[in-house]
Amino acid sequence: MAAPMNTVRMLAHLAIFVCIIGSFDVVGEDFYDGQRTFDVEHCLDNDQELPVFTKRGTVVVKSVKNNRAFLSEPVGLSLDEKRMLKNLVKSNDIYRVRIQVRTTGNQEEDYVYSYTQACGIYESELSDHLWIHFDQSGEIIGFSISTDPAQCLGTSVDNSDLSRWNTTVDISQTVLGPAPDTQSYIEKMKRDEMEKTRGAQSDNRSFFAKYWMYIVPFVLIMMLASSADPQAAGGGS
Repeated sequence: MAAPMNTVRMLAHLAIFVCIIGSFDVVGEDFYDGQRTFDVEHCLDNDQELPVFTKRGTVVVKSVKNNRAFLSEPVGLSLDEKRMLKNLVKSNDIYRVRIQVRTTGNQEEDYVYSYTQACGIYESELSDHLWIHFDQSGEIIGFSISTDPAQCLGTSVDNSDLSRWNTTVDISQTVLGPAPDTQSYIEKMKRDEMEKTRGAQSDNRSFFAKYWMYIVPFVLIMMLASSADPQAAGGGS
């Protein structure tokens, strides 16, 4: 009985070891992929010159490559903000949102912006979809927002349904296409130029020397035609 028990224990230890290694792989991949957070801010006033943005939540990006992100710590709308949102809907205005990209030293914050119809946010009961677009180096290059339904229907929503955000976050990353093979193209142009040069140098004969086989028969025919007896054509009369 000792041998089977030892075998079971060895298998159990091996399974635990594999699980631990697998968890290290996942954590290592996410860490290497650059787990980061980005503050999301929105604007509920209609001041175009000096809009006031307030924090709406934090986007946590677990993995750019594997499209793993979510909105953390969403801030619900206060009674005053609900009133402001309804005012935007009445004036057929837009709902603006932005994400802070980076802060460099003492420079001002850099943001990427997006917007949608305020009525879409209102009628969807604060349900929206955020798309964050990254480049190959992992920097944000674009940001977009959408709601469902996309078209406003004039539906009235109760204040109690405007208290909690239901946000989906998706990640996309640009993929570089194949680079043009400029070196091969330049070499082909050089070869063509060299062939043209050799062709021009190899045949430097005169015009008559090149095309005498066409010129001589034409001259002979003209000579024969001009030397024919003009009386031969009128002998029948």
